[in-house]
Amino acid sequence: MWYFSYRPEALGDYTSDRQLLQSAEVLAPSRHLPRAVRALQIPFAHASIIRRCAVLRAFQITGVVPALLSRWRFGVPFVTTYGFWYGSLSQPGPKRLLKSIVERAGLRRAAAVIATTESLRVRAARLAARVELIPNGVDTRHFAPSATERRPPPGGRRRVLYVGRLSAEKNLSALIRAAAMLERRVPVHLVLVGAGPLREKLVTEAAAASVALELPGVVDQRALPQLYRAADAFVLASLTEGHPKVLLEAMSTAVPCVASDCDGNRSLIAHGQTGLLFDARRPDELADRLEMVLTQPDFAAGLGRAARELIVTHYDLSTLIGREISLIREVAGGRS
Repeated sequence: MWYFSYRPEALGDYTSDRQLLQSAEVLAPSRHLPRAVRALQIPFAHASIIRRCAVLRAFQITGVVPALLSRWRFGVPFVTTYGFWYGSLSQPGPKRLLKSIVERAGLRRAAAVIATTESLRVRAARLAARVELIPNGVDTRHFAPSATERRPPPGGRRRVLYVGRLSAEKNLSALIRAAAMLERRVPVHLVLVGAGPLREKLVTEAAAASVALELPGVVDQRALPQLYRAADAFVLASLTEGHPKVLLEAMSTAVPCVASDCDGNRSLIAHGQTGLLFDARRPDELADRLEMVLTQPDFAAGLGRAARELIVTHYDLSTLIGREISLIREVAGGRS
């Protein structure tokens, strides 16, 4: 297996598994390149290897450019994930139009499309010849609940966790405003894990609102379960989501989840059963939802247990990977 990377890196940076190191190879640029340049370069810089591939696997529609070029040049079929309506990612204008064009081309030319939610499956089916519904999954053994009861941090503040990019679409300013509203009712300590362009802005906003904020940066995947287990609540306040893996991780660890009422979050959370939903444009509603889970321990624990059961039953990674492998083998079987 070859992994065509967009950044200078090596497989040894991420694993010491001998079998994996022997069976897979990362083909990376020697220096950082703009994503668009690297996407156009891959089918030419690695032409001899691509010719040998039985199938290409693109992990998002925005990554299908080299797959489309490889199909055109060498006839190599590709399978892609459709995990988001990518034409809606940007503001109206040339960039949004370009994403829509790439999205439509990727769906039309793919040998098979993996949609992560039912609504995305319906949308993809308008253009794609074959669409399989295979949601994102999580390693439920790695992301498992704590064996001990959660304890409030020093000072009595309750930990509220977010994991992801620190960017505008994640609506983190609303989370800070909600925390400020809660200060006299249920003081919270926000832990925002990740990196992004809004880091300094969030620090300024939290200081102005007297909100306790911790920004640990990007955390290794192996250390994430402990952060989820230490949290009293997990919040995903995004304006829009596809099928969020961080929400799967949080639910798998049985931490009570509060998420914005957008399509991707609704695909996982049944309000009042496996978590709570709120209007992303209303920080006051987020504050009310957080107060519910932070002041009603039995209710919060029930949400966590139901969420964990849902994830184990329907979103276990090993089962979903097996389905994906079968699909890729089937597509690859048509090419010698």
